[in-house]
Amino acid sequence: MDKIKKQIYLATSASFVSGFGNGMFSFAIDLYVLRKSSSPLWFAGTQIISPLIAFFLSRKIGNLIDKYPHKTILKWAYLCEFVVTMCYFFLLQLKIVMSKKFLITLVVLVFINILNLVEQTAYQSSVINLVPGEKIQRLNSLQRLASSCSQIFSPALGAAIYSLLGIYNMISIRLVTVVVSLFLILGIDFQASVESEPDIESDTNESHNFKILEILRGNRVLLYAITMSIGVNIFLAISNIVLPFMMVHVLKFTNGQYGLQQTMVGVGSILAGIVLSLTKNIKNPIRMSMFAMINISISLMIFGSTGILKTPHLINLLIFFVVSIIMGASLVSMEIPMSTYMQSSIPKNIQGRIFSFVFGASQIAMPIGTIIGTVLVYKPFMLLVISGILMMMFVLINYWRNGKVE
Repeated sequence: MDKIKKQIYLATSASFVSGFGNGMFSFAIDLYVLRKSSSPLWFAGTQIISPLIAFFLSRKIGNLIDKYPHKTILKWAYLCEFVVTMCYFFLLQLKIVMSKKFLITLVVLVFINILNLVEQTAYQSSVINLVPGEKIQRLNSLQRLASSCSQIFSPALGAAIYSLLGIYNMISIRLVTVVVSLFLILGIDFQASVESEPDIESDTNESHNFKILEILRGNRVLLYAITMSIGVNIFLAISNIVLPFMMVHVLKFTNGQYGLQQTMVGVGSILAGIVLSLTKNIKNPIRMSMFAMINISISLMIFGSTGILKTPHLINLLIFFVVSIIMGASLVSMEIPMSTYMQSSIPKNIQGRIFSFVFGASQIAMPIGTIIGTVLVYKPFMLLVISGILMMMFVLINYWRNGKVE
């Protein structure tokens, strides 16, 4: 196995193991809090931690990542995550009231989410150094494929392990996945594809008072990519609230039918990931991502139209399954070209701050969509149609103003 293939294999394996373990653990924690608590506030607390951390700490984490070697940061982040998870394992076994256990859970989730944000941002900032430029799309595609697989199977397996073996065994399994991820990361060469950059980019990074907006003003396409990453999350968050409610309570999908619809989104993601991993570098990634986002907006309008047109149940099922595959494929076709472009275009030594900024802003955008979806959830059909129309307008206007300059 040559070095580049080894790099891709190790990076993809690390993403899968880490994502799978984190997905199972998160789902099990959600179930634990839901089952053991009589108040929805504890569960709400577990859901709001990640956006708050991203908002308040993204800048500091970005500065940290741009200052120190990424492999060192990842090594210590995984070691700290192991220690925090181990402490949680022992603390949960204390003979204390459940409210204190819930409080411990929230505190542990704060630390774990901070470490996860560090790991995610450090890795994203390292991709440009892992493989040559022409292999970045393949690496991103395979990692998105691994992520899709973990998203499909980790919740079900997490629920099964929690139900059969309990929360303590679930934490033990999470400890194992953290250790495996750490060893895979240690096997990756984070300087395998290091190239010199133009002096102007280095000069920009060395400024102590670096401002993200200064970079964005000079690169409209990068501004387009970041704006899309933030704005589209609002519409996706709306659909994440409205679609399940509509399928279960309005269209009367059974549990199996609803689960199959979710699976179809994953199937579409996997298919798109496979195709993109076998495709040569996309010549115009911004245009491709734009068309993918248009497909997502059309999918939202189709979902909403089923209720307005009052189509039969079987037709609804067929529409939802087919459109869900298209939507899953579109999500991946949007994400991979955008991330590949950003990783290739942003100066290496400021990627930590840029990626942490984008992630933080995207996380804050999602609660906005969640609130809108929650308030208007009892008008699901019109809300989805209007969201699709507004998303299409947002994408086209932003592309026309900034994306076309590519």
